[in-house]
Amino acid sequence: MSDSLFERFVKDSPISVTVRAAAERALNLTVIDKQFEMNAEKQYTKDLLFSTVFDLMTGVVICGYPSVHAVCQYSQNEISVSVKSVYN
Repeated sequence: MSDSLFERFVKDSPISVTVRAAAERALNLTVIDKQFEMNAEKQYTKDLLFSTVFDLMTGVVICGYPSVHAVCQYSQNEISVSVKSVYN
């Protein structure tokens, strides 16, 4: 998620921010990517890392976006692939 989005939620929804902070601490994105690489059998990463998908889903579950597509539109500068690639 972008810093401006995070700052907005700090101000408007402190409980959501607390949950997200706890999730980020418990689920470090670098660790998530390493775990994926160690356990993936047929899956692979190219430009879209597993941690990016996790971050997008966090936007839906915790931040209240209505869909993954909505998060992708908001975060289009931070995601290196198309929305179609995210869904694939």
